[in-house]
Amino acid sequence: MPRSTPVRKEIVGHLCDVFRSHGYEGTTMAVLSQATGLQKSSLYHHFPGGKNEMLETAVLATIVELERRVFRFLDTNDDAAERIAQVLGGFETYTNGGRRSCLLAVIAQSSVAENFKSRIGAQFSAWITRLSTTLVEFGHGPKRADTLALETLETLYGSLVVGRLLGAFEIFDLSLERCRTNIGLADQIEFS
Repeated sequence: MPRSTPVRKEIVGHLCDVFRSHGYEGTTMAVLSQATGLQKSSLYHHFPGGKNEMLETAVLATIVELERRVFRFLDTNDDAAERIAQVLGGFETYTNGGRRSCLLAVIAQSSVAENFKSRIGAQFSAWITRLSTTLVEFGHGPKRADTLALETLETLYGSLVVGRLLGAFEIFDLSLERCRTNIGLADQIEFS
C-alpha cells in the first residue's frame, strides 16, 4: 500500500526546517526527499522550479510564520508596552530562546541572498515601520523610535547568529533584556 502524501503545509514546514538547518548550499534534493518523505520526482511535481522554488516557498512561509507568531501583536488593541513585550516574547518563543535559527537570517548569509534581498528587505522595513509606530505610541520621539526599531531587530538577529557561532545561547537572553531596557520596558513590565 503506498504511503500517503503529506499535505502541502507539512511539506513546506519540512522544507523550512531543512533550509534553516543546512542553509541553501548544504541542502540537497536527497536531504529534502528524506525530510519530506517524498521521492525526488514528487518534490519536483509539487515544486517544478526545483530547489529554488522550494526555498522561495520556505522564505514566504517563514515570513508568514513570523507575522503570525511575532509581529501581529503590533496590530492589536493592547497598550503599546504590552504589544512591544508580546513582540519580544513572540520572537523569543519563535527562536526557542535563540536556539532555533531563523531562515531569513540563514538566507541573508548565503550565496542566494541577493535573490531574496528585495522581498526580505521589504518585509523587514515593514516590520521596522510598524514597530517604530508602536514605539512612538509608547512615548518615544519619532527619530528615537525609528532608531530603536532598527536596533531591536539588529540586536535580536545579530544575537541569533553570534549565539549559534559561539554555542552560547545566553547571548540571546542578554540581547533580549538589552532590547527591553533600551526601549524602556524593563521598568514597566515584570518578565518571568
